[in-house]
Amino acid sequence: MDFNFNEDQRILTDMARKFFEKEAPKSLVRETMHDRKGYSPPMWQKMSELGWMGLAFDEKYGGYGGSFLEVAIIFEEMGRAAVPTPFFSTVILSGLLLQDSGSEELKRKHLTKIAGGECISTLALVGKSGVYSKEEIGLEAKAVGDHYLINGAASFVPYAHVADNIICAARTPPASGEGVTLFIIAGKAEGIEIIPLKTIVGEGVDCVVNMRDVKVNQGQILGEPGKGWECIERLWPKIAVALSCKCVGGMKKAMELTIAHVNERVQFGKPLAALQVVQHMCAEMFIKSETSRHAAYHAAWLISEGLDCEKEAAIAKAWCGEAFKDVTKIAHQLTGGIGFTEEFDLHLYTKNAKNLELLFGDGVFHRNVVAGRVGL
Repeated sequence: MDFNFNEDQRILTDMARKFFEKEAPKSLVRETMHDRKGYSPPMWQKMSELGWMGLAFDEKYGGYGGSFLEVAIIFEEMGRAAVPTPFFSTVILSGLLLQDSGSEELKRKHLTKIAGGECISTLALVGKSGVYSKEEIGLEAKAVGDHYLINGAASFVPYAHVADNIICAARTPPASGEGVTLFIIAGKAEGIEIIPLKTIVGEGVDCVVNMRDVKVNQGQILGEPGKGWECIERLWPKIAVALSCKCVGGMKKAMELTIAHVNERVQFGKPLAALQVVQHMCAEMFIKSETSRHAAYHAAWLISEGLDCEKEAAIAKAWCGEAFKDVTKIAHQLTGGIGFTEEFDLHLYTKNAKNLELLFGDGVFHRNVVAGRVGL
């Protein structure tokens, strides 16, 4: 398989890298991490003007009809820049879920706004346990006449506090069909309380969403009642691969920072890079980043071709999440004290590595997926 990009993809890679280098300097990244919004609205607007929000969506909904590979490129460069944005929650968790499972009416109403960069959207999926499973969903929808009332809580909902819309997964009791139903709700609907969390990657990236008697109607159901979890399962490989590509970009940048340091740092009359043990540690970083890239883009290619890739996506997420963490660990060993300071950029990638390792399933979670696909 040829892993090289075609001409258009190389242009997109170069454009995205230059964009983030100019619009997302590390000073902005640090500022955003301590901003309650959790992102930079001016940069978000510029990303919208470039058309990135609509890359993966059909042209009839205002998108560009691109493949998932183009989206993967944006995620890699975003990971390289270590910049927090609502791109993942809006485009992947909401946009692709709408495109794959939404009715024509919902697509025209909501997907066109996402593709045009006119709204921020997110997905409320897990309960307080933080476990990604059908049984751990923390919201429940009860049918009352011609509508539903939703109660409960969802945790670690990205950018819920600034979201125009929240797609929520709610358990439906036996009277209305045992299962999970997806509802799309206005972010400021009556009965919703949103509490931003202060996490390792920032103050406004993840939230707790509490719902008390939130009223929704049949027209707000995404997919079929009681079959929402099947929609989530279809989306899961895209979630895993997008995050894997973000890991790839992050670990490549962490490696570059480390190699630059060991080439410049002189000890006992010679650069650290002259020591064989340092060379081998850097080689290990390169091996992990390259194998991660191959795993992530293999799965991204399968998605783009419309092929089954549940196993390959799980392999990529399990490997890339742990590899990114390992790469930053080696980077700290080689950079020493300077690597732990706020002034040195490495800590940004270390924090992202820990977050991405756990986000939407850690290595154990995805190994269980692989085990199931190989017949265990």
